[in-house]
Amino acid sequence: MLIANPIYDTVFKHLLENTRVAKFFISTLLGKTVHSITLRSPEHTYIDPRDKELKLLRLDFTVEIEEADGKRKKIIIEMQKADKYSADITRFRKYLGYEYMSDSLPITSIYVLGFNLPGIDTACLRIGRDYYDLIDEKEIKASANFVESLTHECYIVQTPRITGRLKTPLDKLLSVFEQANFTDQTGSDKSYKHPVDDENVKAMLDILHYLSTDPEARKELEDERYYREYVEDTFGDLYLKIEEQTQRLATAENKLEEEAKKREEETKKRAVAEDKLTEQAAEIAELKKKLEKYEK
Repeated sequence: MLIANPIYDTVFKHLLENTRVAKFFISTLLGKTVHSITLRSPEHTYIDPRDKELKLLRLDFTVEIEEADGKRKKIIIEMQKADKYSADITRFRKYLGYEYMSDSLPITSIYVLGFNLPGIDTACLRIGRDYYDLIDEKEIKASANFVESLTHECYIVQTPRITGRLKTPLDKLLSVFEQANFTDQTGSDKSYKHPVDDENVKAMLDILHYLSTDPEARKELEDERYYREYVEDTFGDLYLKIEEQTQRLATAENKLEEEAKKREEETKKRAVAEDKLTEQAAEIAELKKKLEKYEK
């Protein structure tokens, strides 16, 4: 089946604005039953003022989920999609801060990335949250509204790392976002070649097929593609250099942190050694006093 590539912002937005798809996407990723879902507001975007290109797309949902114990609760799903040159951590944090200020509901973040995170090889990652008793050194099976409102769980999808595996419902969902089997060099369309045995996946593919073939929807996609090509041709080398320099800087900072930790450990070891020497000197001094008394 011919489908539009969902990594494109216009396609991703149309896909996730469909309630059935959004519900399926979130429930499958979180591994929890979703009873209701509401788009909180129209999408928020960040436009880079340098090239007027869309860099980050954000969709927020209010979702009622069912936990493993059967209890239902409402949470905020903050979904952000970033492209190759959009790893803007400051903006991610800024959008997350807006949610903390605007509502007291627990927040779960979902990041769909069009690039790979160095050192993290999986296509889908969960950064969890647990309650751990540091006194008795054990996990606590409990929760508190205070904690739930001030901390959050995070899910990251790295679309370039998605393979054709179809073993689990999550695999089948992610297969739609697989960056392979493109029909041409633009990457705006691809051929979905996997068998489909899930009605929700079929619904996603039907939407993507429509977006690929409908003239009006196609114009949106083509406009975005032209923008992407323009940005790549005009700023690609510059962005790549910035990205490489950022990675080198991060590597240097990590080395400095490791060296600082080593120095700190060495300082602690020296302090312990000095304490032992001081104790030994005190013991020698005490023995000398006893010896002097004995000689007298």
